Formats: sequence, structure tokens, C-alpha cells
Amino acid sequence: MMNRGWWAKLVLLVVFVVTAVIYTVPTVFNLNTEKTRWPFKQKINLGLDLQGGLYMVLGVDFNKVYADVMARQAEQLPQVMKDKGIALTSSRLVKEGFPIDDPRVELQFQAADSDKLRAAVKDRFPNLRLTGDKPGTLELGLAREARQEIRDKTINQSIEVIRNRIDEFGVAEPVIASQGNDRITVELPGIKEVQRAKDLIGRTAKLEFKIVDDKDMPPSRLAQIIQELETKNNAAYKDGARFSDYVVKINELAQGKIPAGTQIAFERVKGQGARTENEGAGRIPYLLFSKAEVTGEELQDASVAFDPETRRPNVSFTLNPRGADLFDKVTAANLHNRLAIVLDNIVHSAPVIQSRISGGRGQITLGSGDGEKLMQEAKDLAIVLRAGALPAQLEFLEQRVVGPSLGQDSIQAGAKAGVVGCLLIFAFISIYYRMSGVVASVSLIFNALFLLAILIGIDATLTLPGMAGIALTIGMAVDSNVLIFERIRDELMEGKSVTGAVQAGFQKAFTAIFDANITHGIIAVILMTYGTGPIRGFAVTLLIGILTTLFCAITVCKLFFDGYLGFRKSEIKQLSI
Repeated sequence: MMNRGWWAKLVLLVVFVVTAVIYTVPTVFNLNTEKTRWPFKQKINLGLDLQGGLYMVLGVDFNKVYADVMARQAEQLPQVMKDKGIALTSSRLVKEGFPIDDPRVELQFQAADSDKLRAAVKDRFPNLRLTGDKPGTLELGLAREARQEIRDKTINQSIEVIRNRIDEFGVAEPVIASQGNDRITVELPGIKEVQRAKDLIGRTAKLEFKIVDDKDMPPSRLAQIIQELETKNNAAYKDGARFSDYVVKINELAQGKIPAGTQIAFERVKGQGARTENEGAGRIPYLLFSKAEVTGEELQDASVAFDPETRRPNVSFTLNPRGADLFDKVTAANLHNRLAIVLDNIVHSAPVIQSRISGGRGQITLGSGDGEKLMQEAKDLAIVLRAGALPAQLEFLEQRVVGPSLGQDSIQAGAKAGVVGCLLIFAFISIYYRMSGVVASVSLIFNALFLLAILIGIDATLTLPGMAGIALTIGMAVDSNVLIFERIRDELMEGKSVTGAVQAGFQKAFTAIFDANITHGIIAVILMTYGTGPIRGFAVTLLIGILTTLFCAITVCKLFFDGYLGFRKSEIKQLSI
């Protein structure tokens, strides 16, 4: 008679299996998720090498970035030194005669102010280094730490700009990553408009500050109008469509229903039921005045800062003289109204104007939340702002188009190899270990089922290396079963009873199985940390496979053995192994 613990484990296993089947059916049987009545409608995401698409390598022109940064320093230095009581007769950017990636700023001044000027530069411009010192002339270049910080910021802002661009295509799982110090790799699975993708990614970021019109139409009424327009005109956003087309359509339909001189824009919020940032479940509508009060052309820089009293992170920004004057006027005229920060026609934040902002400097106070979440939000917003303020020149260095037929061939070949390999493994262990081998085969099927279900559940992307990771997982699971069965054989040869041999076999093999999987796990973590693209996909699959292997080999397999021995405890004399 089996105890309650065994029955509880069996019920739990049945729940796991049923859940895994529900998750995997749409993928395994390639169901039409729009028409099927199956309760779970999500399929596994396929990577570029499996469904085809576009692969690009983009180079970032840091020479232009350094020159732009130093040009802004040359503009700021005279005003800062004037506040310090130092009059500069000249402040100019100098490129000739210096390395192309190391432009200089030349300052000319009264020789008597030399010590005072050097001290002021060291205090107010720590990102600059002294490269030349002559009577009445100082030569400044970027410090090494500043150059690295600029590289990191530029790469991050470029990735943010690219991410905004590819959202236009409704790509479910794009892969965007830095490569080395000056390159960005972009993978767009399923994309077909290659030239349009290149044109859209390569253009300059468009940053705008617009006033939110909450007085003429409250947010609740705006949301109601949009819902009515979508229902009446069948204009609801559909996953995979271009989000910009949806916004244009909504604005066309809303003419006459919203005040003149306004437009509807959206903030995309991932995590409110949406799989991607494009899905309609994650949208917040805003009614904006069409006129942009300030644009990214007036923004000089943006960075994360901390409130000296609350120590909460916020985003501080600086504007050029023209932008400072415009911002002063717009904030004075719109106190307690919301000011939307719009990048490429997408709202990223809409803080309330609490006071008049003059002097070309301001800060954006973030909402509530824990410190880590606010810090990440502040970093992301600063990247968005810099994306409009300091666009980097992107050069297309490499482009590969993977056809969908090649991807389909990879899926078919990989699936065929997996099925044939698994059948051979099942046949071998069933013949060699007899009935125990059949138990192991069932455990391996559960292992593959759980692995696939978890990949679908966490919205992972399956690539060709990921399929290799699944195959490796099956191999590792077989090794685990071999260790257990051989240990049980040894215990039986030493004269132990069947029940004692099974218990000892699982207990004594556990250490070897655990150690082997831990070493694989360490390698997988290293690959996931330092690898990119398909390599990380392989690592993720391997890590999940380690967990499912340990569960199936130790828990599921032993559950079957305990059930067999429990129901036939008084009769069993030998074990089919």
C-alpha cells in the first residue's frame, strides 16, 4: 500500500504533465492561434536561424561623437569661466594636427589667469585632460575615463534608438546587442522589408517635448473615444502590424472628436499582459498639443542624478541657450500641466511641471517604487533623452538575409535528427536495461516535454544552438539514468534486496549526478553572461535542461520505481534491470 507522500507526488506530477501539454500543443501541432479554441494560444518564438529574417552589424562613428562632445565643451567653457571671473579671449575646437579620435579644445586667455584657469577647469570639467600649456594658451582633450563613459553612453543610446525603430515591424523577439567597443548586432527574425528596415534604423532620432492637453479632454474620456473608434471602425491594433500605422489611423478617425491642434500619442508599457511592447494590452493614450515646444536639437545632455534630501534618483538635463529660453517660457506658461517626452512619436514619460525651469537645466522626478526599479527607470529615461540629444552616426558593416525556407529546413532537419536520436536512445536503454529502461524512456519524454513547456512559458526564443541544447539535455538525462541503474545493479550483486538496492542506488548516484550537472551549469552561466545571441540561447536551454534533468532523473524515475515496488512489495524477488 502506498503512503500519502507518494500519492501527493503523483498528483503533482500529473499537474505538471497536464500543464506542460497545454503549453506545448500549439507549438507541436502548429495551431492557428487566432482561430483555435485551445485554452493556451502562445507558441514558442523562433530565432533568426529558424524562421529567417535579417542580420546586421552596425558600426558606431565615435570620431564624430568625440568631436560633438568637445564642440559642446568649447561652447560651455566661456560662460563657466566668466562666472569664475576669468575672461577667455578664444575657445575653439581644433581637429587639425591631432588624431582623428582625439580632438582638442584650445583656450586663449590673459597669462595672469593661468593658475586660476587650470584650477577652474579641473574643478568644473573633470572629464577633460590638459594636453598643452603655453603662456596665454591651454589645450584640452578628453580624459580616458570620459572617453570610455562616452562610448558606453553612445552604445546604449544607439541600442535604444534601434529598438524604437524595429518596434515598427512588430518583431516579437529582436536581438540587439553590443559587439566589442564600437559595433552593434541586430537580428530581426521574420523581417522581409530589408531596405525599409535599414532606412528606418539608420535615421536620426526625433525627440520632442509636448504639452499634454488634460484640460480640454480628461484621460478617461480620451480612452473612451479610442475604444469607440476601435470598435466602430474595426481599427484595434493587431499584433505584428506597424504601430505607427495604427497611431495614424486612430488620429484620422479622431478628427472632429478631439480639439483642433491636438493629436493622440501612446506610451507603450510592457508587462501589462503584452508579450511585446507593440501589443495593444500595454498602451497608455495621451492627448498632446501638436506643436513641439522644444526638440532634441536644443538638448545638450541628460544623466541620472539624486535628490539631495530624499536620495531618490531622477533625471537631470541641460539645454543649449536657445533651448533654455524656450523651456523657460513653456514651463512658466504651463505650471501644473504635464509635459510629454516624445521619442519617435512614442511617449516615454509625462511628468507634471512643478515650477518654472530656467537657466537651461531641469530635472524629471520619477514616480513611486522601490529604489532599484526607480534607478533602472531613471537610467532608461536618460538613455532615451540622450538618444535625441547625441545621435551617433551608424554605418552598416555587414548584412545577411536568412530565407524562411532555409529556416524551415533547419527546423525539419533538427526535428528529424532529434526524433531519430531519441528513438535510438529509447531502443538501446529499453533493450539493455529492460523494464527499467522503459521507465527511463518515459522519464526522458517528460524531460523534453517540461523543457519545451518552460521555454514557451518564459517567452524564450528557440534557435538552432538551442535545439542542440535540447539534444544535449536528453544526453545528460540518459547519463543520469545510467548512473542510477548501474548503481542499482551493483547493490543487487552485493546481495541486497530489490527495495534496498533501489533506495541505495538513487541515494548513492545522486552525488555524481548533481556534481556533473553543476559543472554543466557553471559553463552555461559563463556562456549566458559573456555570450551573445544564439550562444546565450544555447546557455538558457542548457540551464533549464539541467533543472528538468535533475527533477526527472531523481524524482520522476524514483516515483515510478517506488510505485512498482509498493504495489508488489510482497511478490517481487528480482528487478528487470
